[in-house]
Formats: sequence, structure tokens, C-alpha cells
Amino acid sequence: MIGQPAGWYDPRMAAQGEAMAVVIHGADGRMGRRLMALAHEDAGLRLAGAVDRAGSAAVGRDAGELAGVGSVGVAVTDRLAPEGAVVIDFSVPSATPGVAEACVAGGSPLVVGTTGLDDAAERALAAAAERVPVCVASNFSLVVNVLHALAAQAAKALGDGFDIELLEAHHRFKRDAPSGTALALARTVCEASGRSFDHDVRLARHGDDVPREPNEVTVQTLRIGDHPGEHTIYFAGLGERLELKHVSTSRDSYAVGALRAAKWLAGRPAGRYAVAEALGLCEGSA
Repeated sequence: MIGQPAGWYDPRMAAQGEAMAVVIHGADGRMGRRLMALAHEDAGLRLAGAVDRAGSAAVGRDAGELAGVGSVGVAVTDRLAPEGAVVIDFSVPSATPGVAEACVAGGSPLVVGTTGLDDAAERALAAAAERVPVCVASNFSLVVNVLHALAAQAAKALGDGFDIELLEAHHRFKRDAPSGTALALARTVCEASGRSFDHDVRLARHGDDVPREPNEVTVQTLRIGDHPGEHTIYFAGLGERLELKHVSTSRDSYAVGALRAAKWLAGRPAGRYAVAEALGLCEGSA
């Protein structure tokens, strides 16, 4: 584990009334704004920085005003220099390597909620996890992560006699499709049921002759209005069906989970941690 630089948060500080410093990368995004607003409202957190891309209209603005909570005295910048504060990144995959490098340089724990990560981003995160604590997830909602556990249990119990399908819906502005959460859920049910994610998962079904293949898991995508997120997993046999469904009514469920993960990650040894650990869903993760 690297040394603890200025700004590093020890969870014991909470008992002494000291707030944990957090920096939001992707400040002008929908998630970025909610993260800043909720961090400002949390007495255990201190918004120490807000970063957005070079050329963004948000650069130079007060982060609190951008988030709709009034001035907080923190200006949005286009350069990430966290200096030990926990970084929460909800931006774009192309920015991830640079974020990871900045966190290593600053000795900063890193929480990543950016989806659609490519190989370059994954390599950068793996390298960062050798030096600082890192938690990466397609979804930081507590309920979604409980859904993973329930989906695995259902897939294992129901076996090959049940067809598995996933349907996800998000707002019209979402760039990646299917969602990272839908793909993660597909991977969960494949692993639990002995299916192959690479061989059995389909991202579309269309044509004149497309009968369902044995073990097939199809992920379907909707992009509608301002929907913050919905995922449904169907387990269908002959004569009966089980549906497991998560519906988000606001982005706050994701933001609260990411902030919770950031608090848990601070002060941990270097390594890559599972979101279930960070959200307290694993034994011994407190």
C-alpha cells in the first residue's frame, strides 16, 4: 500500500467530525450533478473538486451552482489533481485511462461508474489497482446488486428447462447499448446456469427464420424519453414464468450507492474491490 498523502480519509475521522474529501469527474453529466448535490448534503463528505472535459461550458462555474445547491466555493476545472481525495468517475471510457493515472499520481482511491469501458480503460484500471484501491461497477444501486444475487439463485435453481431473456430501458441520451448493467446481469445468469456468455448471449433477434437456440440468452434494448433505468430478467418455462425486475425512478439510487462505495473504499489497501463488498453485501465487508 502506498503512503497516505494529504487529503486521504481514514474512516475513523468520521467519529472526530472530519468529512471525507471527494472529487467528482464528469461533473457536468447527469450523474455528476447529482453526485455533487448529494455529496454537498452529506455531512460526512466534503466536495473537494469537480472536473469536466476541456472546453466544457461547465468549466469555471461553481460546482454547487451547477448541481443546483447554491455556491459551494469549488470551481469546476478541466484538470484532475485529486491529491488523495476519493475520485468518483462517471464520464466516458476514453477518459478512464487518464483518470486512473491521475489517481495513482495523487494516491487517490477511485470509484468508476462509467460504462462501456474498452480494453485500454480496463488495462489502466488494472494497473491503478496495483497502487490504489479501485472499485468499478456498471451499477452502484443497492437494489440492482441484490438483483444480481437473486438472478444467480434463480438461474441455478431453474436450470436448462427455462428460457432466460433480459430487457433494459434507459433515457434517449444514453450512448451505450445494451447497458453495462444488462450485460453484467447476462454474465451473472450465464455463470450461474453453466451457459457461455461469449457463445450464448445475443444482443438482437430479427429475421424471417430465427428460432430460439438452446441456452440462448437475449438482451433487448429500449431507449425512451428520460427513463433513468429499468432491467427485467425473464425466466420462462412451459406454463409458468418468473420475472425479476428493478425500476429506477431517479438517478439518486446510483449516486447514493457510488458515494457509499467511496466512503467504504477510503483507507483500504490497494486492490480492485467488488461493488458487492463496497455496498456491504458480502460477509466481512463492513
